[in-house]
Amino acid sequence: MKSTLLFLIAALSLGACQKSTVDPAIAPQDFGIDFSRDFALHYQQQASLPTATSPELTVRLDEVKYSYCPEAVTCVVGSMAWPVLTITDAQGHKQQLSLPHHGPRPYSAAWLDTTSVRANGRRYLLTYTLWEIERTLDKQEMPVKQDFALWFTVAAAANK
Repeated sequence: MKSTLLFLIAALSLGACQKSTVDPAIAPQDFGIDFSRDFALHYQQQASLPTATSPELTVRLDEVKYSYCPEAVTCVVGSMAWPVLTITDAQGHKQQLSLPHHGPRPYSAAWLDTTSVRANGRRYLLTYTLWEIERTLDKQEMPVKQDFALWFTVAAAANK
């Protein structure tokens, strides 16, 4: 009985594995955007602020951690997405940041989470505002990391 149960658990675990690399042919394109403007990042995509040609700050979505509850299912934990970002300054110094900064908030998919990032001798305010799934899923279908768009805003804070 125990060996059958272990076999079933192992089979389900292996069946849940997904390829974690992004095909370069379909990978989302990196882009430049001005400070204080909302932008969406997809898995392994980056935004350069304020421009792609001379970035002061680069925000890359390295990982999307998520839980998903299909429509027809009652779940203990609802659908949520947590980004892991790499912030790179103009000198190439990198720092990794996981959001929401103060832990997940399961009650809403539209929370605000703002954290301060130090780079280039300045302070920037990075706000994670929203996540969404960009394609229509069947009732029992599970999304993959590439289906998520996570929305952010970066503002250059006044130096004091």
